[in-house]
Amino acid sequence: MKKILVFIYSLNIIASISGQVEDMIIPSDLKQQTIITEAATLRKGFFRIGTVNSWGAIDRIFDESGKRSYIMGSYGSGWATAWSHELDLQYGITDRIQVTSQIPYNREKIYYASEILDPGHDTSAVEYYKAKGNGLGDISLSASYQILKEDARKPSLVTKLFVTIPTGRKNPTNIVDNLKYDRATGYGETKLDLHLQLRKIFYPYSVTIYTAYIYHFKGKKIFNPGEDEISFKSGDLFYIGGSYNIHLNDWIVLGNEVAYFKWRDDIFFGETAADVGMTGRWAINYQPSLVFQIRRFRFFEVIQFPLFGNSVAADPQYILGLQYII
Repeated sequence: MKKILVFIYSLNIIASISGQVEDMIIPSDLKQQTIITEAATLRKGFFRIGTVNSWGAIDRIFDESGKRSYIMGSYGSGWATAWSHELDLQYGITDRIQVTSQIPYNREKIYYASEILDPGHDTSAVEYYKAKGNGLGDISLSASYQILKEDARKPSLVTKLFVTIPTGRKNPTNIVDNLKYDRATGYGETKLDLHLQLRKIFYPYSVTIYTAYIYHFKGKKIFNPGEDEISFKSGDLFYIGGSYNIHLNDWIVLGNEVAYFKWRDDIFFGETAADVGMTGRWAINYQPSLVFQIRRFRFFEVIQFPLFGNSVAADPQYILGLQYII
């Protein structure tokens, strides 16, 4: 009987050790986790490098009545596009602290032809507006701290602080006249973005709720060719949103995200013919996404749809990204 009890006890120990081994995950496996299963911040020593590319037309806006309308108006025709290519670098200092650097390269092209009528002489002329902007944008640096680590009962809670530095060209250059010149690639202002994120995993699902406030410091720039440099302060931005993600299989995640944005009005300290911005700006966006995790590579595609708004852009934005973790 004693031998039987010893044998059973030994089996329990072996089973316990086996279970512990099965729960252990080696670092290479951790580097292949999806956006649902990975930790809220990068683990210590992990480094992720990637590129995020966004594209959109500049064609329509939500006017002050909330109606979607064309920018160009009824007396002209044209097109405009804006590209952003961003180098994204992330590093885990500890399991709870992550630092990130985002370095954008911006490209923008605008072409517009409008007919100018002269009723007194019964004549008309076509005026062309051609402008482009290519170059380094404003670089962002951020630090994230995981206040709460997620477990079976509680969610993760992460706070993030972003600082955007005005490294991009803030004034127009290569000016031919008021209609032909190179546009600025930066905004000429420093920004602080305080972000708070709550996430809970219910495998194969995850739910995230976040909120943030972006504070703009006073800046100085030339808005239009031929004008003097003036001081300004962009309106601060508050936004809140949430996402619901689901595994379609072991390596593909379908994401759904909705967010509300509310801007304060811009302030200008000086005389200028520049656009002074629109008032009462707000927007609600819907953002579906597909994220593919192929070993250490992560590829994602996102479309951002403005659903409703006031005095803001109304065109969808398309985002493609590729990341690799080391």
